[in-house]
Amino acid sequence: MFKKRLLFLIVVLFYGLFQSGLRQVSAISDPLSVPNNKVGIHILDPNEVEKVSDLVNSNNGEWGYVTVPIRDDDKDRIKWQKFMDKCLELKLIPIIRLATIMKPGGWESPTLYRSLDFANFLNDLSWPVKNRYIIVYNEPNHATEWDGWVDPAGYAVILKYTSQIFKVRNEDFFILPAGLDAAAPDGNGHLSIYNFMSQMVSKEPDVFEYIDGWNSHSYPNPAFAGSPYDQHDHSIISYNHEIDFLKRFVAKDLPVFITETGWKDNVVGQQRVAIFYKTAFEEIWLLDKRIAAITPFLFVAGEGPFAPFSFLQTNGDFKPSYNTIRDIYKTKGEPKQDNLMLAVLGSKTYIKEEDIVEKKTQFFLSKEKWQKILDWFMVY
Repeated sequence: MFKKRLLFLIVVLFYGLFQSGLRQVSAISDPLSVPNNKVGIHILDPNEVEKVSDLVNSNNGEWGYVTVPIRDDDKDRIKWQKFMDKCLELKLIPIIRLATIMKPGGWESPTLYRSLDFANFLNDLSWPVKNRYIIVYNEPNHATEWDGWVDPAGYAVILKYTSQIFKVRNEDFFILPAGLDAAAPDGNGHLSIYNFMSQMVSKEPDVFEYIDGWNSHSYPNPAFAGSPYDQHDHSIISYNHEIDFLKRFVAKDLPVFITETGWKDNVVGQQRVAIFYKTAFEEIWLLDKRIAAITPFLFVAGEGPFAPFSFLQTNGDFKPSYNTIRDIYKTKGEPKQDNLMLAVLGSKTYIKEEDIVEKKTQFFLSKEKWQKILDWFMVY
């Protein structure tokens, strides 16, 4: 009897994974096929979204990008629907980066269930544009991002499964891999980007077939202080080298999203950072037809380790880098949009707290169903 019960459980588990693995025809829109405002910004708190439109949509721009992390312990439906509604109102395209929970020494490693739970939660929100951009966690070639060790095989499994389950939920989810640290060495709690990617493919040979764009952290290294004219593989064009390496594993051309980049102004100087940003945007990034978005890190950091990257002073005043990006001439983006949200925008009636009703989980096995199966198995 025990063997029969065990066999049944295994069948159920594989059935769930099979269901999540069904590759449906992609419904995403190519962001490079329409007028696109590449300029964006990275924020840490969704409540900051009201302050960034004047930066990324200034000087003719519309529908710039905003990257923001969502932690596993921050699934507040009202909070995040307000963020999406505000993005619609301000004409901003959200890029949501999945994150786990910080603990002493770094971040917890993700699990398959966490990805499932994120898929359920984020699919229940109304998004402002058709493409629902998702970044699958962050810099896993750092041990501090993965429970104290580097696990490219584990990340490959997580990335592939996360793409599958999000696509089952909604074909409009646009999956981006975690940005990798292009300057990381091999050893001492790190793995170089090339070894990390190679070991991912060794575990899951088709893993990069499950992404819709390439995500790059194209920082001006070394020391976040390099010249914008540098050409090496840990410069502001590190994405060039990453894409060339990626072609070993996947044939399709992928749009590039630079979701982190920036200079340390306590090393370079605030005025020089502003000059570097002007050069990077106007002479390099905006001219590259493969790039869909550039969201420098970071809009505001307050006091702390990220303060040298911040576009705002600790007193809230704008740094020269803010003024530089604000003054860049931008495109009026025309992303494909969700018809329901277009109707909401046209009527000027935004979703209110009392209108938000919890939806029932569909398709895949919910947390409660898994628990019932496990409880049933334990009884027998």
